[in-house]
Amino acid sequence: MPEDDGPLASLGAASTARMYDAAQGGKQNFSADRAALRAAERLSADAGGALVAHHQHVHRVVRHLAGRGVDQFVLYGTGLPSTGPAHETIHEVFPLARVVYAEKDPYMLAHARAIAGRNGDRVRIVGCDLGDPAEVLDDPMVRTFVDWSEPVAVGVLSVHEIPVDDASWVARLRRAMAAGSHLWLTALSMDAYETSLRASVEAANRDLGLTVHFRAREQVLALFDGLELLDPGLVWAPEWRPDGNEVDIVPERTAWLTGVARVTP
Repeated sequence: MPEDDGPLASLGAASTARMYDAAQGGKQNFSADRAALRAAERLSADAGGALVAHHQHVHRVVRHLAGRGVDQFVLYGTGLPSTGPAHETIHEVFPLARVVYAEKDPYMLAHARAIAGRNGDRVRIVGCDLGDPAEVLDDPMVRTFVDWSEPVAVGVLSVHEIPVDDASWVARLRRAMAAGSHLWLTALSMDAYETSLRASVEAANRDLGLTVHFRAREQVLALFDGLELLDPGLVWAPEWRPDGNEVDIVPERTAWLTGVARVTP
């Protein structure tokens, strides 16, 4: 890919969604995103592998849930990579499942809408402030496409966009979710990293204009209060039901904690 992306690069600075695509070797990213990814890898050699590990875990989760009969998915902040979007795995298992993607990056939204056009009535795209996931509940398209009186899998893969002291969004999502639904969260945690590196990462994110809020394990667990976590519980991304194809990385060095919980009656 050329280093000079021309007019499209005016979309702005690095984007976490496009960095995610760059880590997969995709084509929906700009030189600023690749530069940001390289900068992250200079801070930690595990940065690129961590994004790949997250991508792999996304497919394991949706495959598992579709296999359990879940036929409605609302997915926030998946990045919509050009290699292997989540709905392809869902539809391999459950061809009639409905999938909503919520994203904020304008370029990734355009890319996602192009993908949706190839999937008939099974995929929808909605713009969303990932700092307030519950706003999707008010979107007219989501209200008509998703039947909230039936089980829905809601995946918030952008918890790092949300301030740590804000839990209003998860309370509102949970009120909307019928019994039998699943809440799936992935959150960035630097618990396994030394303090000096954590400070360097936070400074680098500020310099790049990226919004990243890190959470300790207990802060992520608190978001699941009152719900029934599926096995294996809250774990590092490569540890969630591994299938033997995981990227070679020490699980805690991914910095991604993930868990899936069932909404009980």
